Amino acid sequence: MLLRKILCLTFCLCFSSMLLASSVLELVGAQDSVHPFTSRIISTGAEAAYFNPADLATLDDSFKIGFGMTIQNKSIKHAARPEGHDVGSYIYDFDTDSMGSGISGFNTPIATENLLNKRGSADYDSFDGVIMLGAVKNIARKSLEKLGGQLTAGIYAVLPFSGIQTQEPFFNDEREQYFSNSLQFELYGDRLKQFSVAAALAGRFGHYFRIGAGLAISTYTTTQNRVFVPKTSDPSQQLINAKMKVGASVMPYFSFVANPVAGWHLTGTFHFPTNTGIVKLNNEMQVMNIEYEEGVKKGYLTASSSMTAGYQPIKLSVGTYYDFKVKDYTLTPMASFEWSRWSTYVNRHGEKPLDKWDDTFSATAGLLMRHPERRAAFGFNYVPSPVPAQTGRENYVDNDRFGFSLGYHEYFSITNEVKIGAGISGALQWLLSRTEKKDLKRTMKDGGVIDEIPEDAEYYSDKLSADEVDTIKKEMQTNNPGFPGWTSKGFLLNIGISAEVIW
Repeated sequence: MLLRKILCLTFCLCFSSMLLASSVLELVGAQDSVHPFTSRIISTGAEAAYFNPADLATLDDSFKIGFGMTIQNKSIKHAARPEGHDVGSYIYDFDTDSMGSGISGFNTPIATENLLNKRGSADYDSFDGVIMLGAVKNIARKSLEKLGGQLTAGIYAVLPFSGIQTQEPFFNDEREQYFSNSLQFELYGDRLKQFSVAAALAGRFGHYFRIGAGLAISTYTTTQNRVFVPKTSDPSQQLINAKMKVGASVMPYFSFVANPVAGWHLTGTFHFPTNTGIVKLNNEMQVMNIEYEEGVKKGYLTASSSMTAGYQPIKLSVGTYYDFKVKDYTLTPMASFEWSRWSTYVNRHGEKPLDKWDDTFSATAGLLMRHPERRAAFGFNYVPSPVPAQTGRENYVDNDRFGFSLGYHEYFSITNEVKIGAGISGALQWLLSRTEKKDLKRTMKDGGVIDEIPEDAEYYSDKLSADEVDTIKKEMQTNNPGFPGWTSKGFLLNIGISAEVIW
């Protein structure tokens, strides 16, 4: 038991990570754009480097800086726990080594009254800010224009105010009782606090077709901790040597825009999955006066694990828009559908959900007005949740989203070749109310809620009678923070301002 505590403490002390992610872009869109939700259909600035790189080939040289903020107001209302399901203090008189045989991932529970945090005590509201930087540069413009083409490079980066990286992992089942003892929104939280960067290149061939390709950059970290614990009676005293290796990986994406008929455009994008930063942890620990288990010949104990954050699946979108000329204005209605392969999702602990997630189809639409001196737009999106009904052991919290956006940008000529612009946009997304309820008819082997005092538990104290012990084993006791169910809802408000120089 003491050895387990030492291992747990060592893991918490030695874990560290370095991650890059695109989750914030996928959730809130391009906050510095006049139309944040529809940038995959048509991009009018440096955000094209991530959302639709083919659109870079229509842009002039530019530099943009923007500031965005996301206000999250979310809530999870836990259903009241029925009487008789708490884990009593008698758990300390059970032989913990004998408990849970045959149950994958079983961990010895803590008495409910002794849990570190009250169930549902987590705070889900937050205020997050980001800085957005983008640049577009045409390559060999004059020579290529003579041939009817264009080659353009672009870069787009998002830097959170909170720092380059933030990771706040949690468990999605009864294991979270040892930590926050609360449910967490799966696709939010630290996923909105990650540095994002994308670089892309686009080419235009005549007036009818253009293509683009880009790379999203992410990192991985391998950490090996060698730990010596001189006193088993005081595991807080540890000697640690940490060996870290940080590497980078890139995930490609592509897009095209076709103009088969004057004014009418077809567009498509394809983003490969991004496992936006993996941390592999390997502990080698020596403990003074500990007798190692039979078969352990190295003289130290090993504990390995991995962490990830911000996983994004394959995303494929197709869209269309049409340009109407009305005097000096161009009106562009647009619409698109996006398929996301969430069935491959991997959570923060590198685990695949027991109840497989669903692939989803989301929709966006809007209207863009363009003029040499101004732009305005509105749009809306609908994004269904990929999370299936959470009737078993797991507690993935997610909601369908419905939102709309408004934006306005104004441009001023400084010289015949240079313009500056400034604008503001806002977007509101509702997390539609969703209620989950555990199904106690599901067996543990079928992914049901785990009875944390299973029938194979061995009781060795005389504090309880044999009948009382038998009754406890037959009933279900669990500290799973999602039991017996919950209701989640909320909204996200995004506001972005930007300034741009175009030449």
